[in-house]
Amino acid sequence: MSTDHPYLKAIASRRSIYALKPELPSGVTINDVQSIVQLVIKETPTAHNSQLNRAIILTGETHKKVWDSVSNAIEGPRKKRPQSIRDEAYGSVIFFTDDKTTEKLQAEFPVWAAAFPRLADHASGAVQISTWTALETLGLGGHLQHYNDAVKAALGSQVPASWSVHSQLCFGTPIAGPIEKTYIDNVVKVLN
Repeated sequence: MSTDHPYLKAIASRRSIYALKPELPSGVTINDVQSIVQLVIKETPTAHNSQLNRAIILTGETHKKVWDSVSNAIEGPRKKRPQSIRDEAYGSVIFFTDDKTTEKLQAEFPVWAAAFPRLADHASGAVQISTWTALETLGLGGHLQHYNDAVKAALGSQVPASWSVHSQLCFGTPIAGPIEKTYIDNVVKVLN
């Protein structure tokens, strides 16, 4: 299989890009971003088709207010990252899972109850990477952050209490490429 395959090319191109400007690429609208996030949420597999993934998109003043709040909640040198996200990213996709859905699965299938939180994490990870890759194909740059508790506190009553924050995909128009990436020798073996 060739690495020129469009899907594989998109996966290889999706990288952490921190040098962003707070705008969308020419021809891309926030409705395009919303449509992609919505489709990825809808089509990503979940345990027992539970459809527990949720997301919201922050832009404009709400984006700035949330990242100001996150920055104010952090002490020390890590405080600078949320401030730069506030100023450099156009927006953020906040990824959640609905804990009520996980709890319902645990009640319905008690023998697997301990596995469902881990399966929720897997489903969230699938949504995050698929969304990030899809947005990259539009010409957006992005990076994942994990200020989960501070973001949840900043959002307050704007999201249900049963939603757990998993990550924040901060996005905008790239003004520089990603940092160089090195790879380990990690051969996938075929066992017959």
